[in-house]
Amino acid sequence: MRYAADHKERTHARIVEEASRLFKQGGFTGVGVDAVMKAAGLTPGGFYAHFHSKEVLLAETLPLALRRMRQWLLRGLEGERELAWLREVVRRYLSRTHRDAVAEGCPMPALTSDVGRAGALAQETFETHLRDLAAEFAARMPSAFGPPRERALATIALFVGGVMLARGVKDRKLSGQILRACRLLAIPEEAPHAPSR
Repeated sequence: MRYAADHKERTHARIVEEASRLFKQGGFTGVGVDAVMKAAGLTPGGFYAHFHSKEVLLAETLPLALRRMRQWLLRGLEGERELAWLREVVRRYLSRTHRDAVAEGCPMPALTSDVGRAGALAQETFETHLRDLAAEFAARMPSAFGPPRERALATIALFVGGVMLARGVKDRKLSGQILRACRLLAIPEEAPHAPSR
C-alpha cells in the first residue's frame, strides 16, 4: 500500500493530539503508550517510528496544549489591558467550567508534577512556554499592582495551584470555595475587605 507524502507527518500529529488529551486526563504516568496509540487508531508497535521515548512524546504535547490554552484564555482580549484584562482572565481560568474540562483545559494543573519528573527535554519545553506566558501577563498587568513580572508569575502559580486543588477534592462545595478564594486573591484590590487606597 502506498501512502501520501505527508502520511507520516499526519500520523505523528494525530499521536501528539491524542497524547495531549490523554495525558491531561489520566496523567503522564497513568497513560501508557498502548493507550495513546489505540486512541490514535494505530498499533503500539508503530510508536518508536515516531518517538524515541514517552518523555519525548510528552515534550511534543506541551507546546500544542500550552498554545491552545493561551488561545482560549486570551481570545478576544487583544485590546484589553490592566484591570479589565485581568478580571476576564481570572474569570475564565478559575472557573468551574475549566475545572471540569480536564482533557480540554490547561495542561499545567494536570501535568506540572509529571513534567518535573520527566527529564530535561520536557522541563525545558515547559519552561519556555511558561516564560512566554509570564511575559504576556506582565505586559498586561495593572500597573498599580506591583512589579509586573512577579505579579504575573504569582498569578499563574495561583491559577495552576487553585485548579489543581479544586480538582483534587471530592466535595463540590469546597471545590467551588477554592476557586472563589483564588479569584479574590488574584485581584485582592477588589475584595470586599481590601483597604482603601
